[in-house]
Amino acid sequence: MEHSPTIAIIGGTIWGNRGAESMLTTTIGMIRRTYPNAHFTLFSYYPEKDRQLVQDERVTILSSKPISLVTKHVFGAIFGVVLRSINVKLPRGAFFQIARALSESDVLLEIGGITFSDGREKFLPFNIFTIWPAMLLGVPVVKMAQAVGPFIKPVNRFFAKKFLWHCKFIFARGEKTELYLKNLKYPRNKTVTTADVAFLYEPKFSLSTENEEIVDILVGKLKNIRKGGKSVVIFSPSVLVEKRANQIGLDYIGELLDAMTELDAEAHHFVVIPNATRAGSEKTHNNDLLTIKTMKKRTAEGLIQLPAVDWVDYDMNTASIRRIIQQADILVTSRYHAMISGLCLNIPTLVIGWSHKYMETMAYFGLVEYALDFNQDDICIASAIMDMFSKKQDIKTKMKNSLPVVRRMSQKQFDYLTQVLK
Repeated sequence: MEHSPTIAIIGGTIWGNRGAESMLTTTIGMIRRTYPNAHFTLFSYYPEKDRQLVQDERVTILSSKPISLVTKHVFGAIFGVVLRSINVKLPRGAFFQIARALSESDVLLEIGGITFSDGREKFLPFNIFTIWPAMLLGVPVVKMAQAVGPFIKPVNRFFAKKFLWHCKFIFARGEKTELYLKNLKYPRNKTVTTADVAFLYEPKFSLSTENEEIVDILVGKLKNIRKGGKSVVIFSPSVLVEKRANQIGLDYIGELLDAMTELDAEAHHFVVIPNATRAGSEKTHNNDLLTIKTMKKRTAEGLIQLPAVDWVDYDMNTASIRRIIQQADILVTSRYHAMISGLCLNIPTLVIGWSHKYMETMAYFGLVEYALDFNQDDICIASAIMDMFSKKQDIKTKMKNSLPVVRRMSQKQFDYLTQVLK
């Protein structure tokens, strides 16, 4: 009889951050290749919205909102340990539903993009509570490809040592994370360097359908524009980078709009798309739609003179995002997983960010010069785009030759899980 494991996943959602969605759906899709009847329990911090979007009967969605993490996850697990010590099973009540689901799982996969990192101490409770309940219940915890560290600051170092040591395995996303774990003296037999899960993404892994008819129209329009001889330049801004830039007095939105203005409007068509969407919400977390709204407003007010631009200001999943990016001649983004989409689709990609993770990944493709730090005073986006146009074929060749190697790095995670889930 075929083995049908139960896998719990935490740290990602369908709605909101579509980078997390791409990691989540890829993880499920790849595991299903080996275990087609596997059942998945997703702990989501947007549980209500995700339940509306996901109709897959083998995916159960429970809450990982902060209040649930503190109560039903942590205290539920503690009660579970106490009851187990006196040989009593967890009650069937709603309060213990999450603890029961965890205890019945073969493994907990944690897919947070970055955890236990200096400078992000405010997220430490979340980093801890997402994995501690499973550890209490004796469920193996595997951290899928992600950044952890550095661990210089005492508080972060203390809790990293306390909890990371109890992980069954950590897939280090890139050499920097590998080095941080080495400096922490994390056991070498419990980690390996890998590439992001999303490098293995396929559209058929998608678990939601969102505004596909509108995307169809846009994709058709872009195909006709390219047939007419115009190049398509797609911008995928980040609300997180906008906030960071504002804090240090930089006009991130202005830089993007200036780049559009400086390019030849007769030769280029522009599209602005999100990679994190929460349509209808004014909350900035995981919501690039607000940055796009501001860009569009500044254009409409005449503060920046622009030719026609297509503004994508609605929810869409990774499958649709990649369909649109596929029509680009050049992709300009500040989102890590939008960058991965461009690299996977062989679209010359310019990334504007602040973290080593962009440069590290672009280096795999020999394109580190196209990873710009938005803190730099001499950054010129338009010049970088024109440089990419002039070297387009060489860039595409580098990407095409590098992608299989990067995908093999990512595949290590699922080779490992196949063994763990036997």
